Amino acid sequence: MSITEFSTITTTIAIILAGIWTLYRFGLSRERYPKLQFDLDLRSLGETENKNVVELVAVITNKGITRQYVHDFTFNILVFEEGMPLDMTDEKIEKRLKFKDLEKGLNWDDPNHSPFVDGGMRREFTYVTALEKKVQFVMIYAKFKETKRGLFATRPEQYHISRAFPVNSRYN
Repeated sequence: MSITEFSTITTTIAIILAGIWTLYRFGLSRERYPKLQFDLDLRSLGETENKNVVELVAVITNKGITRQYVHDFTFNILVFEEGMPLDMTDEKIEKRLKFKDLEKGLNWDDPNHSPFVDGGMRREFTYVTALEKKVQFVMIYAKFKETKRGLFATRPEQYHISRAFPVNSRYN
């Protein structure tokens, strides 16, 4: 084997290995881990005679480069009303302030179709409801499963978040 042939074979192998490394480093391995950012918000839309109209907002931002599908995207609404006792004795919720369940198992989107968030995009999900005037604070507890499709698909990542918000302007 001549030096020219050896050089050609070595160069070819080096180019192939560099291509495989680049694909793995910047393509496949980069997207093996979740890149989703999940947040909640509450917007006060106004008041009626005896209710506060609010918009609950869930925001999912995909910091990665590939589309992420969201499954079982549900939430619960919990409230703290005037006159409720300040109960912080429940071990099940780690002695946090106890809120009262208002609605459970609500969906941010159509449960028959899994929403998705494309790479580098932000998607907002909203839910408008009316709360009694006696509600001082509202807590949103939301969760979803994110599953990847493709060669390195693993078990679903589960996201949970809860946030409390003041409802009346006197608490803002």
